[in-house]
Order: sequence, then structure tokens, then C-alpha cells
Amino acid sequence: MKNLMIYINPLREFTKDYAGLVKVQIDNSIRTWDRKDILLVTNFPYSYGGVDSIVVPDNLFCNHHMRASKINTICYMLDNGLINDICWFHDFDAYQLGELPENILEDKDAAFTDYGFNDTWNTGSFFFIPKAIELFELIRKTMNARRINEEQALNLLTSKNTDNINQRYIRLNNTYNLGQKWSSELAYEKADKPIKVLHFHPKMADVYERVKPLLPDYLMEIFKKHGY
Repeated sequence: MKNLMIYINPLREFTKDYAGLVKVQIDNSIRTWDRKDILLVTNFPYSYGGVDSIVVPDNLFCNHHMRASKINTICYMLDNGLINDICWFHDFDAYQLGELPENILEDKDAAFTDYGFNDTWNTGSFFFIPKAIELFELIRKTMNARRINEEQALNLLTSKNTDNINQRYIRLNNTYNLGQKWSSELAYEKADKPIKVLHFHPKMADVYERVKPLLPDYLMEIFKKHGY
């Protein structure tokens, strides 16, 4: 399995906020992942902790929704053979807490989670294999044609079962993407325990205080190391 993180910025550098988050992610990842399996993808050279970024073109930036650049980049990587294994994509504020099973996709091409407190898709953490290229191209074309983000595009496509997309993925329990609104009783109760991926921004002080009981000591130390 590969651990995939993507950051595309026209300024060709990490903003101050992301400059800290990327180091948190790398420090957390190298505890349990081989460095060769950590795919940090940027449109500028970057290196930290023995992990060098894979540099991709600037034109993968999504002008109408910055975070949707992840879909443009995944399509590019799949088109160019840069991903050849099952892949876990996650945002820079989605932190792995537990082991991720290799057979998580079962016999499907991708696996997504919802928000837990509702059934709309949350693309802050998902899994896929190279065969999912048609699925991601469909998302890319839809979000770019309609000027919407990737979650809106995926919700639209699955609601209509466009091109039989609903046969291509599985819906995962939100333990793989327990988001900032984890305090919602519905979201937290729905999540299998122990939590596998906790998704929150450490600069949101009120959220940070709520999630502290779920954070292992080593991750707390990593946050402190980088000023959170």
C-alpha cells in the first residue's frame, strides 16, 4: 500500500500552515511506513525526514477549488504510471492512528467514507487502485465542467449512478475518516473503534481539546514538536 499526500500551489511552496502539517504527517508516517511507500506529491521540490516529493506540473492546480487539485493530480499520476499499488490518499490534517488493512477494497476499485453525521461523501481520506482511473476521470470532468468541488461531483455521480459508478466502490465506515465534527454523537457512535484515521486541524483549539482523548502520546509529541 502507498501513503499518498498531494499539495499543489501556484506559489510553488507550502503556506505557513501547511509547512507545519506536512512535517507532522511525515513524522507520523515514518513510524510505520517505509519511506519508499510515502508519496508526497507537490509542484515544487521538497524534502523532509528522508522523504522527497514527487514533482508534478503546475497546471494540475484547480483554479475554481484548490482542494480539488487532488483529483487532477491523481488522474495525472495514474495516466503516467506513477501509482502501481493500492493507495491511501489523505488530507494533511487526516492522521493515521491505526493499521490500514491491505484488503480494504475487497473486489472494488475505490473506497470512500461519508461524513458520519450524514451520508454525503468526505474525500479527506479514501483508497483506490490503478483500475480506478476511469472513476477519477469521471469525477475530474464533472467537477471541471460544473465548476464544483470533488465531493459535490462524486455525490452527483453516485446519486445518478452515472456510468454504473456505484458498482466501482465501497462505502467505508467513518473510522477511516472521523472528521472535525467527530463530536457529533451520530458520527462518533457510528465509527468503529478504535479510530483508524482522525481528521481535524490542530490549530482549531476547541476541536483539538475535544479530540485529545483519542490522540496517542506519540502523536501529541509530534504536534508539540511542530508548534501545535
